[in-house]
Amino acid sequence: MTYKFKTNFISGLLVSFIALPLCIAIASASLFPIMSGITTAIIGGIIVSQISGNKLAINGPAAGLIVIIVDSVEKLGNGNHQLGYTLTLGAIIVASILQFLTSFTKIPIIMRKFPEYVIRGMMMSIGLIVLLKQFFILANYQTPKVSIIEFIQYIPLALLGMQIESFSIGFFVIFVIVFWKKFLETKNRIFKIIPVYLLVIALGIMLAKLFDLKNNQHFLFQQFAHPSNNNFINISSHIKDAINFPNFELLKSQIYSFKFWFSVFTIYAVASLETILSTIALDKIAKTHTELKKDLRAIAIGNFICGMLGGLPMITEIVRSSANVSYGASNKFSNFFHGLCLLLMVIFFNSYLNLIPLSVLAGMLIIIALNMINIQNFIQIFRDNKKEFIVIIFIILATLYVDLLVGIVIGLILHFIFNHEKKHKKT
Repeated sequence: MTYKFKTNFISGLLVSFIALPLCIAIASASLFPIMSGITTAIIGGIIVSQISGNKLAINGPAAGLIVIIVDSVEKLGNGNHQLGYTLTLGAIIVASILQFLTSFTKIPIIMRKFPEYVIRGMMMSIGLIVLLKQFFILANYQTPKVSIIEFIQYIPLALLGMQIESFSIGFFVIFVIVFWKKFLETKNRIFKIIPVYLLVIALGIMLAKLFDLKNNQHFLFQQFAHPSNNNFINISSHIKDAINFPNFELLKSQIYSFKFWFSVFTIYAVASLETILSTIALDKIAKTHTELKKDLRAIAIGNFICGMLGGLPMITEIVRSSANVSYGASNKFSNFFHGLCLLLMVIFFNSYLNLIPLSVLAGMLIIIALNMINIQNFIQIFRDNKKEFIVIIFIILATLYVDLLVGIVIGLILHFIFNHEKKHKKT
């Protein structure tokens, strides 16, 4: 029993080192308060771990939901991010109720059969959008307020007007993560245990001090510079400020709003799908068998609490869950300790988080976005199945021009058309 406690505590601690920088980065990219991502991971660890269907899962915010949340904040707030944040919390609460109700139906089982290449198109679309947006933060160039597809024409301007210190720190972060994962982790097991994302945050803080990032701003070409107001994340020193309650009076006005219900359905659909697919993937890795209905029910309860307390929506997060398994976790207390360790970090080290440069977070998210895009897999699909490749292209284009939900719907329509053609040819 002591051995299991020790193993699960160490696993939870190591996973919390991975989770902390990722939660901060995801919250920052989602236009939510920085603490909201950590709040979600704490709730996922301390509460959801005790009712989850998978004893080895790690629950928390995910990069795959960034685009959904940003879209909700911007559309519901009409440019007012604080208003959009408050209304999005309401959308998360309603989405969690839909998740809870869904957990009593056959939908979680049906989601098992969701076409894999449609998921690939969805993840590639999200990765591309995250990559485009984070590039501007990397260069400390104000993100243009245009449609996603129009972002591309601003990239040369951002390159010409980049802040050298900010870009150098972010590029260094990308280099270290790639080198670490490609060369060091494959050579020695010790490098797998060391959390590289936490390491690059420490290195980024040191470089920011060395470059005196707060006071020094040098641009590649001054005439193209268009810097943002701040190079660092901004977290209140008071822990109580991490808790934000939805404005229910304001939410009443959204009952008949199409935009609000569109946000609700998008959060519900993508978060539920990601959770179920991540759980299935984790079952394969850990050789477990999860009751999907029970797992979705636990996530729904967690999301309800997150919405009530100002957190991002949560899913079963596959990268952190895989790390949990690799560290030797054997039961639900590894997830519990992961949440507890995050809570203690926030209580005792909260003031140090404001030293983290935004370009460090941008570098981390660019790596995550590139993994979501997965160019090698994309090329392989092109070689193996042209129809699947066409579906993915249409999903990406529809997502970039309209939104993610439209992209998924178009992907499913094409999937059924191609499947119908295949069956028709057989007969």
